[in-house]
Amino acid sequence: MSELRLGIIGDLHTHWDEVDVAEFNRTDFDLLFFTGDLGGGTPESTLRIARSMAGLEKPALVMPGNNDTWDTVALAAELTHQAGLSVLSNLRRGSEPGNGIVKLCGYSLHPFRREGFGITLIAGRPHSMGGPNLSFPEFMREAYGIESMSESEARLIQLVEEAPTRDVVFLSHNGPAGLGAAPDDPWGADFKPDGGDWGDPDLAEAIRHARTIGKRVRAVIAGHMHIRTRQGVDRTWLAEDESTHFVNAARVPRIFPGEDDFLRHHVSMQIGAESLRVREVTI
Repeated sequence: MSELRLGIIGDLHTHWDEVDVAEFNRTDFDLLFFTGDLGGGTPESTLRIARSMAGLEKPALVMPGNNDTWDTVALAAELTHQAGLSVLSNLRRGSEPGNGIVKLCGYSLHPFRREGFGITLIAGRPHSMGGPNLSFPEFMREAYGIESMSESEARLIQLVEEAPTRDVVFLSHNGPAGLGAAPDDPWGADFKPDGGDWGDPDLAEAIRHARTIGKRVRAVIAGHMHIRTRQGVDRTWLAEDESTHFVNAARVPRIFPGEDDFLRHHVSMQIGAESLRVREVTI
């Protein structure tokens, strides 16, 4: 197949069940990407979702969100059925944990080859809350060896330089800085009276560096900032800049009532050597 088919599932916040598992197992996606925030803020809810996701038969990458910091080792073990100590060792080495089909990702490279082209998915900083400061610095130091925003930026730039293909896609929990400061911009701060750019500056620098050294940044995929703003309007979920598609998939709740039944939201992306198509899907 000459395209890479991605299924993008925004922040779950417990809105995931066995119906989703069955539906996604029937799709033709090559890979599923979850933007994070799996549970409802408690270990029990997060583990319940992770156990369900482990039933997926499609390869999946899960980016831990800011609500997923309570025990990354236990979360990864639930997703992959892997022993906790092995998970922790992988995290500290900077590689994605797990040998299962559903894996946590973060500060990691995921190359794919297709007929006529290759592309590398670059998984960025996990657990981001957005804004200029490093979120959860003590946790990030223990789990990933990252103690500052500058260290995170350096790690991401190193990943860019190590990516084996010209074409790259960035995966993150929160999106990059630089796409606007209005409350309804893709990662604008709707929780501040005068708005503000709440994107990740380290991710923005990694994107800039990729372009500087001749990489083609085909897409940047994230969530975190919910599509429905606190002002009651929908923020821009899809933007394009310098031929890069920026996707915010965090339509929360992703399961919601329709006319006759409940609808379930995800985003479909198909990437070819010279083409990229993206659309919202409700089923």
